[in-house]
Amino acid sequence: MEKKEEKEHFHIFKKHHKDEEIVHYDVCILGGGPAGLTSAIYAGRYGMHTAVISRDIGGMANLAHKIENYPGYEGSGFELMQKFQKQAKKFKAEFLNSEAANIHKDKTGFIIELMSGEVVHSKTIIIALGTEKKKLKIPGEERFLGKGVSYCATCDANFFKKKIVAIVGGGDSACKAAMLLSGIAKRVYLIYRGEELKCQIAEKTKIIKGSKIEIIYNCEVIEINGKEKVKSIVVKENKKIQEIKVDGIFIEIGSIPSTSVIKKLGVNNDEEGYIIVDHDMKTNIKGIFAAGDAINSKLKQIIVSAGQGAIAAKSAHDFLK
Repeated sequence: MEKKEEKEHFHIFKKHHKDEEIVHYDVCILGGGPAGLTSAIYAGRYGMHTAVISRDIGGMANLAHKIENYPGYEGSGFELMQKFQKQAKKFKAEFLNSEAANIHKDKTGFIIELMSGEVVHSKTIIIALGTEKKKLKIPGEERFLGKGVSYCATCDANFFKKKIVAIVGGGDSACKAAMLLSGIAKRVYLIYRGEELKCQIAEKTKIIKGSKIEIIYNCEVIEINGKEKVKSIVVKENKKIQEIKVDGIFIEIGSIPSTSVIKKLGVNNDEEGYIIVDHDMKTNIKGIFAAGDAINSKLKQIIVSAGQGAIAAKSAHDFLK
């Protein structure tokens, strides 16, 4: 059935798109975060005709209010990603402001249909789609999105000056959000279902010393309440249910890989959906490579993603040679 559907698709495709209308690339990079942009820099330096397909240049790195662990740089994630993009453009990488809607393999590579309606062809693909924020999936979460519910402290912290906020999570992103909001909000509740924060020691020390931050362990948010905007949250702490008055809630419970568009290609994933690659960033499909937060690596950091992006570009170049 799959082969029949594939043949039908290509029949329709050829009927509506002439070959001269399709732009051909050596490599198309899906995603414009640290991994994707670094791949573009290296691919351009290798002389490859390169396209970055992304609506969001910078990805999750844009949300980093202050970066202190990228060698030789201190500043915001957004500013760093702007530097990455500028450098990629210097090496003639093209930026297509869209997303891949469908990808199909052909004899010489891959046909990529964009949501904008454009169609491109690429000999190789580097998947650098990163991740998307996990949801709590509780009553009130969708209803109050943008009305007190946020997944980005960097974006929305200033809306909560001198107000009371809650942050859900205990990892690096939650702890960074707590530190940022402690300098803006009146009071910060850091709510974590575990018994000990999992953020870096430096961040943990600052949070524990922070006078505005109250950590509530073994606690889960089960409902978000309000009228026009968030007014309170209902939490379950050690089987005890109580209501806490807050003006906003920031959900920082981790992320999931954004890989739905490549599922039909048969790229292998692990149990959590992360792409499986070898040390050369190769997937199980010839001509497809992956890098960044969407792959099954232990450390999700800008510097790690950048390194993986460089390796993926080198592997794509070697594959074409």
